[in-house]
Amino acid sequence: MKLLHVISSMEVGGAQRLLSDLLPVQKKQGMDVSLLVYEDIDNALTQKIKTADIPILSLGQANYKNPLNIWRIRRIIRNYDMVHVHLFPSLYWVAIASIGLKRPKLVWTEHSTYNQRRGKWYFRPIEKWMYRRYKGIISISKQTQDALQYWLRRNDARFHVINNGIDLTVMDHTSVPIIPKSLLMVSRFVPAKDQETIIRAMKYIDPEAQLRFVGDGETMERCQQLAREEGVANRIAFLGKRTDVTQLIAESYIGIQSSHWEGFGLTAVEMMAAGKPVVASDVDGLKQVVEGAGEIFNTGDEKQLATIVNHILADPAFYHTLSQRCKSRAQQFDIQTMTKKYTEVYLQ
Repeated sequence: MKLLHVISSMEVGGAQRLLSDLLPVQKKQGMDVSLLVYEDIDNALTQKIKTADIPILSLGQANYKNPLNIWRIRRIIRNYDMVHVHLFPSLYWVAIASIGLKRPKLVWTEHSTYNQRRGKWYFRPIEKWMYRRYKGIISISKQTQDALQYWLRRNDARFHVINNGIDLTVMDHTSVPIIPKSLLMVSRFVPAKDQETIIRAMKYIDPEAQLRFVGDGETMERCQQLAREEGVANRIAFLGKRTDVTQLIAESYIGIQSSHWEGFGLTAVEMMAAGKPVVASDVDGLKQVVEGAGEIFNTGDEKQLATIVNHILADPAFYHTLSQRCKSRAQQFDIQTMTKKYTEVYLQ
């Protein structure tokens, strides 16, 4: 089977990190797999894919929303048996590009419980048509599928829930000294994420605690300004894009995942796999990954978040209990299992 994954860019994000782990596993399992991006970039994620001898094709287009991408995509996908699509606008462009082609079979992965198109009623008929082009629709959590089916008013055999997975062996081989009282959030600075609540919480968290953010994006400047306004800028480091995320997770004391909406919470799983107590906001998708292992706080409630973090910092026994629970929970999200389930969808 010739398999092509399509995503607009491999800039650091949850879907992109998932693909950097998934594609090498699919190749090992016998797939003839390639990746198509609109604009090729060189980072740790693409290097991992290239090291596995997986071709990365590029449209050479920085403007992802240009409809001319449809014709460029069409010339490429007609050479594949299966095309697995991730993120907007590829949802639209690949669906349109496939019109009239005998192959490929299209599969889509829904990565979030919400997007801004769902706030506009006139997108529903457009998206109903687009999703009908896909023979398999994978959601990364039940909550993600429920939200999608409600939006589309559809529930049929094409829909599947396959939880994201990670390479659980990576953290086992990463050993670095832990920085005491260090807090870490790894996420893009975009409207779906809620770094601002953590920044406000720092006023109430143990003054010896230090917070590090990994990632960049459109809301980072606003968050930096908020840190100055709240008087906690000297306790917060904005690290930007990093290639050593695994090491940063390993050396951190507590992981925090604060979001307005989230499909799953891949970073939370990575932190739990490293034995880090994870504190997460109670949004669907993320909540179900963490609840019962780490700690959950009400979205946007900085004082509740601070109370939870202070408890973990002050009570070593509680820290150890959460650490063991989180590490055990992470074992449920093995990328090998996820990859096999993807293959089952491809073959249907």
